[in-house]
Amino acid sequence: MSKEKEIIILLQRLLNQSRQDKLMYLNTADRQNLPTYKRFLNQQAIIRNSMFYKFSTLLSDYGIEAEEVFFKRHNIHQLMRTTIKREKTNPFEKCLEQDHIFRTNLMELMALDTVPKNQEIYHKQLVKIEACISENEFYSEEIAIKDLTSSDLLN
Repeated sequence: MSKEKEIIILLQRLLNQSRQDKLMYLNTADRQNLPTYKRFLNQQAIIRNSMFYKFSTLLSDYGIEAEEVFFKRHNIHQLMRTTIKREKTNPFEKCLEQDHIFRTNLMELMALDTVPKNQEIYHKQLVKIEACISENEFYSEEIAIKDLTSSDLLN
């Protein structure tokens, strides 16, 4: 497979993932009661939206519009996935898992696409994702500790 085709595939993957992650963060924020968590999750959704536009611009440099990517891979269940009930699991774990996947894909793209202008864009996105991973880990540990102490109080 040509290098350009691999770059396009990774850009499409990151474009789709940034859209899906934005929805995931918004849905997770809707289920939170604490303003700190809500604020963090909503901010991450905004960052994913920004990433979406960055990747769609990079794809358009290759002659591919974002709409073409979504019409090929339309998933109505992903768009409509909202739940009313509260999840009993740590809400930050799934976000953390998705961010690790995103970072892996981004680093793979950085290794392939060596254009300096694009490298600068990728590096900025990588810094944002790594900061998010760090915060997600912090909040995940905080919730785990709260769950542990609340279960100890019940026993």
